[in-house]
Amino acid sequence: MDNQFSWIPGNGTAARIPGLLASALALVVIPATAVASPSTSATVPSRVGISWEDIVELVDRHPAIEGGHHRIVAARAGVDAAGAVPNPSLEGTVGYGIAHVGSDSRIEWGLELSVPLGWIAQRGAKMDAADAGAREVQAEVDALRRDLLMRLSSLFWNLVYETEKVAALKELERETSALTETVQRRVDQGEVRPVEATRVEVEAEKLLGELEAAQSSLEARRRDIGVWLRIPEDRVVTPVADLTTLPEPATPETALEKVRTTHPTLRAAQARVLSLQANLSSEKLTRVPSFSVGAFVDSELDRNAYGGGLSIELPLWNWNSGRIRQSESELAAGKKRLETADLEIQSITIDAQAACEAGVQLAVRYRDRVLPRARSAAETIHRTYQIGEASLLELIDARRTLIETQLQFLTTLVQAQTDCSRLRAVVGED
Repeated sequence: MDNQFSWIPGNGTAARIPGLLASALALVVIPATAVASPSTSATVPSRVGISWEDIVELVDRHPAIEGGHHRIVAARAGVDAAGAVPNPSLEGTVGYGIAHVGSDSRIEWGLELSVPLGWIAQRGAKMDAADAGAREVQAEVDALRRDLLMRLSSLFWNLVYETEKVAALKELERETSALTETVQRRVDQGEVRPVEATRVEVEAEKLLGELEAAQSSLEARRRDIGVWLRIPEDRVVTPVADLTTLPEPATPETALEKVRTTHPTLRAAQARVLSLQANLSSEKLTRVPSFSVGAFVDSELDRNAYGGGLSIELPLWNWNSGRIRQSESELAAGKKRLETADLEIQSITIDAQAACEAGVQLAVRYRDRVLPRARSAAETIHRTYQIGEASLLELIDARRTLIETQLQFLTTLVQAQTDCSRLRAVVGED
C-alpha cells in the first residue's frame, strides 16, 4: 500500500504503433492485420496510436483542404486566362456579280482579317488582379488549414485528457478496492465498527460511477476524432502524447511579429487590396479608346482590291466614370478591412499568448506544489489510519481531495497544451 499514491500523468498513454503513415495515399490508417494476429483481429479491435505529428501530416488529406487546393489551381488558371491574347477575326463574303453593260458575270468574294489591339492597355492590370485573387485564395486555404488544425488540436488534447483520466481513475479504483478489503478485515477482527465498511463501499461505488462516466466520454472522443480523420470504426484510437511536457510560451513581442508577417487572414486581406488596386487601374485604362487593325481583299467583277483599315471606339457617351468611382470606393473599403483584420489578429494573438503563458504557469504550480502536497497528506492520513490514529472519514476525505487534485491537475495540463497549440496555430507553427 505504500505506492498507492504514486500516479503520474503520462503513464496511461499507449506506445505508438510503427508504420502509422506507411502509406500517404489515404487517411485510412494501418489495417487490423498489422496490429493484431489473425486469430484475434475478428474479435479484438485494433489499436491505432495517433500523435500530433501524425495529425499534421494527415490534415492535408482532409476533403476541405483538398477542395481548397482545387480552388488554388482554378485561381492560378485565371491568371493565364487574364493574360490570354484575343484571337483575330476573319470575315468572308461571297456573291454573284452581273455587269450593267454587256453580259459579263462572275462569282465575287471578299475576305477581311481584323486584329484587336485594345486589350493591350488593360492586360497587365487584369493579370495583376487575377494574380492577387490567386494569392487571396491561397491565403484563405491556409487559414482554413489553421482553423482545422485548431479544431483537431482541441479534439486531440481532450482525447489525451480522457485517456489519462480513465487511467488515473482505474488506478484509484484498484487502490480503493484494496482499501475496502483492508477495512473489511478490520471489521471482521472487531477493530472497527461495521459501518466503516459501508462507508468505504459507498466511496468505492462513487469512484466506480466516475470511472464508467469517464470511459463513456473517452469512447465518444475516440469516435469524434476518428470521424474527422476518417479512421475505420473497428480501430481504437489511442493518443500518443506526454501531457507533462509543457511547451515554452512565446513572448508577446515574438508572437506579434510572427503573426503580422505570416497569418493567412492578413495575407488574404492584403491580396484583396492589391486585387482592388489592379481593378481600379483596369477601369481607368478602359478610357483608352479600343481599336483594331485589319486587312482585306476583294475580288469583284471588274477589279481586285486590296487594303487595310483601322477601327477606333469613340468615347462620346461613356467615360466609365461610374465604374471608376465604384472601384475607388471598393478599394477604400478593402483598406479599412485590412486595418480591421490587423487589429483583430493582434487581439487574438495577445489573448492566445496570455492564455498559453497562464496555463503553463498554473500547470507548473499544480505539478510542483499542489499535487505533491495533496499526495503527501493522503499518504500520511493513510499511514495514521493503519495504526489507528486517524478515522475512516479523515482517510476518505484525504483520498477524495487527492482524486480531485489529480483530475484538476490533468485539466490544467490539457488546458495549457490546448492554449499553447492555439497560439502555435495563430503564429503559423504546426
